[in-house]
Amino acid sequence: MNKLLSNENQKFLYYAFDEQEQETLLAKMSEVLIEAGFVHESYKNAVIERERVFPTGLPTQGIHVAIPHTDSIHVKKEGFLVGVLERPIAFEMMASKDVFLDVELIFMLAIKRPEDQLVMLQKLMLLCQDEKNLQLLKSKEKVVEVEALLKTIH
Repeated sequence: MNKLLSNENQKFLYYAFDEQEQETLLAKMSEVLIEAGFVHESYKNAVIERERVFPTGLPTQGIHVAIPHTDSIHVKKEGFLVGVLERPIAFEMMASKDVFLDVELIFMLAIKRPEDQLVMLQKLMLLCQDEKNLQLLKSKEKVVEVEALLKTIH
């Protein structure tokens, strides 16, 4: 785990992860959000369980992403963590059964008010539809440009 960018005032974190298993990755990412004060300790198990029941893998152009999240009762303050994976990890595709994607970018959401979820997901989907944005995030470089891009989500 390597912190690339942290802007808690803007409510986002940007880290690199080198995990090999989905559950371990989700636990590590949850720990980052817990330590930063975004979520309660209960978030970790809740997000892992929710991913089993409601997969979040998205077949975006070029680089596949996943958007794990869970119920607002586990959230202290709104924000998100972008995880850049050193090696792809298989995530089941959203709204599918037994279709897996090699995911390289994770957007782990901490949504405090359920009514804000749709707006945040729409902004995130716009960002993910442009392969250049995903390539920028995956590169782990150009931190100023990455920060400007992430500010558009929140």
